[in-house]
Amino acid sequence: MSDIILYTGNACIAADGKGRFVLPLEMRRQVKLSSAGENKLYLSLHIENGCATGFGESHRSFLFAEVEALEREARAADRPFNGDLERELRLGMIEEATFDEGGRFALSADIKEEIGIKDTAFFYGVGRYFQIWKPEALVESADRPALIRNKVRRWLDQRAAEKR
Repeated sequence: MSDIILYTGNACIAADGKGRFVLPLEMRRQVKLSSAGENKLYLSLHIENGCATGFGESHRSFLFAEVEALEREARAADRPFNGDLERELRLGMIEEATFDEGGRFALSADIKEEIGIKDTAFFYGVGRYFQIWKPEALVESADRPALIRNKVRRWLDQRAAEKR
């Protein structure tokens, strides 16, 4: 297992008839690589961006190690640091999911409700993890790159036209 797994790429995905989403192929490969060959996916919330995050075991371990390093630095500098709270913020919302060989997995009802996802999601690789967005929310997010916002808007427009 490599120490650093980087997620790139993006895709708009509609849920199947059972409400499951398909993890894009390259992201699926990276999750498996990160999770020692297992189809084990970790999901959490990105509070600042209003989206969910997905990643494999290596990033979950990185988050824990990062808090440990911050705690050591604070102790060495004689600064206050609440390691328990930081672990709670970074690790406490992580949920484990599995995906089948076709990449199908279920987002928990809690995560779907928090970010407003119903039957479509946008997967966006951003480095050590990927983001999962309600497509309309990403389009409205002025902080996201225009290229990505426009791609998602076009996909939503095309999907709406197909439903007519």
